[in-house]
Amino acid sequence: MTDTDTVRSERTLRLIRTGRETPPEPTPQRGGTLGRVLGLDLARALAIFGMFYAHVGPMQEFKNPVVNTIMQIPHGRASALFAVLAGLSLVLLAGGRRTPPALERRQRIVKIVIRAVLLIALGTALTLWLRTDIVILAFYGLFFLLALPFTRCGVKTLAVLSASFAVVGSVVFYWISMAQPAFVTALNAHDPITRMGADGLGRLLFTGLYPAVPWLAYIFAGMAIAKLDLSAKRVRIGMASVGAGLALAGYGLSWVLQKVLFAGGGMGGSGSGSSGSGMASASTGSGSSGMSGSSGTWSDSMSGFDPWSRDMLQFLLSASPHSGTAFELLGNIGIAMLVIVGSVALLDRSALARKLLTPITAAGAMSLTLYVAHLWALNHVPSNSEGGAVTAALAVWGWFCVGGIVFAFVWSRFFKRGPLEYAMQWATSPAKLMR
Repeated sequence: MTDTDTVRSERTLRLIRTGRETPPEPTPQRGGTLGRVLGLDLARALAIFGMFYAHVGPMQEFKNPVVNTIMQIPHGRASALFAVLAGLSLVLLAGGRRTPPALERRQRIVKIVIRAVLLIALGTALTLWLRTDIVILAFYGLFFLLALPFTRCGVKTLAVLSASFAVVGSVVFYWISMAQPAFVTALNAHDPITRMGADGLGRLLFTGLYPAVPWLAYIFAGMAIAKLDLSAKRVRIGMASVGAGLALAGYGLSWVLQKVLFAGGGMGGSGSGSSGSGMASASTGSGSSGMSGSSGTWSDSMSGFDPWSRDMLQFLLSASPHSGTAFELLGNIGIAMLVIVGSVALLDRSALARKLLTPITAAGAMSLTLYVAHLWALNHVPSNSEGGAVTAALAVWGWFCVGGIVFAFVWSRFFKRGPLEYAMQWATSPAKLMR
C-alpha cells in the first residue's frame, strides 16, 4: 500500500527505518521522492488511527456542539481518507505519472488484479469470521478492479469522474437503497457470498457500508492527486485551496441549506454526525459500531420512509457519516486532500518532523497489517455502544494506536515491510512471469 516508485527511494527508507546505516539527511527539493513517500505513510497512519477511533472510540452525542463536532471528526472521514489513498496507490502501482513500457505495464496490471482479488478474498473471509459489516477490504479490492481501466487518464478526466460519482452516484445510491429494484433483490438472492452473510456483489456495488457507486468518487479523487507533482509548491497550494473549498462546499453548504429549509432542524450538515432527522444515528451506528454482527446500513433502517418526505429531503441535504450524500462525499474529499497535502509538505520540508514522526510513518507503511490486526482485536474489547464511558472508550482507542505504533516501529527496525505487506508482495510476484 506504499509508494515504491524507485529502488533508490526504497533503499533510503529501508536505511532510515532499520537504522543499519545513517544516510545523509536529504535536502528538501522539487521532485524529491522521500518527503512524498513518508508524507503518504503519515496520511495512511492518520486514516488507520481514525478508523480505530470510529470502531472503539466514543459514539455519544455531546450537548456542547463544538465538542460534539470534534469528537465526531473521524467518523466517516477516516474511511474516506483510506479510500482516497487507495486511488492514489492504484496509480502508483500502475506506474505513477510516467508511462511504463508495454511489458512492465502488463506486469503491473496483472499485479494489481491479483492484489485486488486477494483483498476481496481477505475481506470476505474476515467478514464471515468476525461477523461484522465494517470490513472495507473487499470493497477496496473491487474499487481497484473497477478503476483500473482509468489509470492512464489525466487529472481533469479523473476529477470529472470523481465529481460525477459524488453527485450522480449519490442519487443512484439513494434510489437503489429506497426503491430496492428487482435486479438488486435478485442479485442478493442468488449471490452465495451474500447468503453466507458477507458482502456479495450487490452490497459491494450498491448497498454496503462502502458501496462502489458513490465511493468511486473517493477513488478517482485519489487517482487525480497521484497525477500531480506533490513536491511542487504551486501544486500544493492549489491542492490545499481546492481541498478547503470542497470541505466548505460539502459541510458548509449542507449546514446552510438545512438551516434555511429546516429552521431548528439541528446541525445535520455540520459533520457532527447528526442529520437532524434521526437518520444519522442509523448511518453512524452501522459504520462506527464494533463487532455488531449486523449486516445493515443506513438504508436498511429507512424502508418505511416516504422518499419524498421532509425527512428524506433533509437527509439528502445532510453530510452525516456514511450517508453517501453528495455533500458528505465532496466534504470528505476536501478533508482528505488537506490531510494528504499537509502530510507531504510537512515531511518534505522538515527533517525534524521526519525524525520525530518515524514511528508514525512506520505504522502507515504497514497499514494493511495494522488494519487486519485491529479487526481481530475488536473481538477482545468491550463494545463502544452508545452510553459507554467516554474516558474508557478513549483509553481503548489510545491503546490501539500505541500498540500499532510500537509494533510497527519495532518491526521496521528489522524488516522493510509489514507481515501482510510481505505476504501480498509474495502473492503478486507471479505477475513478473507475464510476457
